[in-house]
Amino acid sequence: MDVFKVDFDDRQWQAFSESLKPERLQIAARRAVRKTSAWVKTHIAREVKDRTKIPKKLIASRVKVYDKNWRDGGGGGYALKVWFGIDPVFADRIAPARQTKTGVSVGKYRFPGAFIPTKSPRYMGKVYYRTTDNRLPIMRARVEIEGEARPAFEKIKQGIEARLMELMRQELNYELSKV
Repeated sequence: MDVFKVDFDDRQWQAFSESLKPERLQIAARRAVRKTSAWVKTHIAREVKDRTKIPKKLIASRVKVYDKNWRDGGGGGYALKVWFGIDPVFADRIAPARQTKTGVSVGKYRFPGAFIPTKSPRYMGKVYYRTTDNRLPIMRARVEIEGEARPAFEKIKQGIEARLMELMRQELNYELSKV
């Protein structure tokens, strides 16, 4: 698990803190952190989609944002956790599967020796391959995304602090405009 911490430089926010109440500062900080996590979620999904050609909807469903304020009795400061599931994706969820002479193709992915069962409605439209030379057992075809997800997250990680500072500035200006 990657942990990313950002500490604020007090001198940077001194002008805002003199003209705003502490609770207004805290509200602005919460909104900035929440919006930053949404930005991270969107950009991770977009970057992985571009690298793997898997639909963004499928990738975005694997990115979750959790409020971590419940930890340490809420005294540890406001924090959000962004979780990204990098387990393999079932091939038939990426795009409609097409049976070919050599196997199955799904989007840009090819699965030689794979097949789409046609007899049972339970297996219809799903892509399987045999794990042995025998008729059974069979296994559902999957696409690994871990190799593409890690570099995508590292790329996004570089811009998190700058985005948080930009959003914090915007939220503080908003709070000042309400005074």
